[in-house]
Amino acid sequence: MNPFNELRAGLCALAKRSVGVMGACANEESTKLYLALPLVGLLGYDYSNPYEVYPEHAADPSGVRPVKIDLAILRDGNPVIALECKKVGADLVEPRAELRAYYGAVPTLKLGVLTNGIVFEFFVDSATPNTMDDEPFLVLDLDTVSRNGVTDELLETLIYLTKQNFNPDTIAEMAHIHLCKKRLRTLLIEEAKAPSEDFCRFILQKTGLKNVRKGTIERHYGPLIKKAFEEALVLPVVQKLRAEAGPEGKFNAANLHQIGQRIVTTEAELAIVNYVRRRLAFLVSEDALFNAIDQIGHKDYLGKLSVYYNNERTGRLFDYVEGGDGINKFIFPAPYGEVVTNNTLDIDEPLKATFTARVREMGPLQLIGRLAQIA
Repeated sequence: MNPFNELRAGLCALAKRSVGVMGACANEESTKLYLALPLVGLLGYDYSNPYEVYPEHAADPSGVRPVKIDLAILRDGNPVIALECKKVGADLVEPRAELRAYYGAVPTLKLGVLTNGIVFEFFVDSATPNTMDDEPFLVLDLDTVSRNGVTDELLETLIYLTKQNFNPDTIAEMAHIHLCKKRLRTLLIEEAKAPSEDFCRFILQKTGLKNVRKGTIERHYGPLIKKAFEEALVLPVVQKLRAEAGPEGKFNAANLHQIGQRIVTTEAELAIVNYVRRRLAFLVSEDALFNAIDQIGHKDYLGKLSVYYNNERTGRLFDYVEGGDGINKFIFPAPYGEVVTNNTLDIDEPLKATFTARVREMGPLQLIGRLAQIA
């Protein structure tokens, strides 16, 4: 089998297995054994060989306090990849500091990986040598892979992280490209949603309009540029789908869904939906609530994402509004209301309470419905 296709098949199988067993992983050790190590093995590293994969590897730069990492992948006796593992459902923002400390203490390190068994974040030192970047250049979400498969873009990066193809220079170059593209995409999405004055002036100057007053931009040109930006992004998609439409020139339901996805959905919004599912699996303890997590859905609207249980109208959990400065808004039903934060852990209490209330109000998914879904 072609290595590319082999990795795709292995990753899809691993994702389905991991999502199936994550409920049994109640601590960091079980997460490491049953969720993290299988991915290490899939990438070609022999975790039964202590000369290749070493647990609790320690670096001691000061001679006072050693810095440990859960797993170190070695080459010629030196760590080149470090993996820090947290338990399923854990948020991965704060633990980055632990991985960063080890990264800075080991000069031979070329790649850092942070995971909760389902989400794997990959870091390099693209900004400053031997200092781990603040944001990952690649995020692998096994829950998303289990539901939607794996993209070629993701595979084209992962293939270079395998033992057979591991090359630090290639990885550094890919990381730079991924981070640059991610920042450009975020910037463009933010400008499409709410064009800034500087962006509007840049566009207006390109069309020959200069020295436009700020008030005129806010009242007239800003909304006009926003609409033109949206049309420029959407019309090529509509034209493509129209070319693929049936003989009567009508869109089918799948095509209409694609249009909606292209218009609104962002990576951050999809990440929130997947985070909610994983976090609830960590927060709830009743079997009925755990089984009901499969019925969490979402619907995109202009400027917000609605997350719900089973039924959008009666099962609403919250509306999510993505903030351009990293501070997001979660709008829950009463009595919680708005939660404005840059830390998703802040929504734990209203999320668990609202989800529990919705399941009890509407009832868990019936057995026949569950069997139909599985079939």
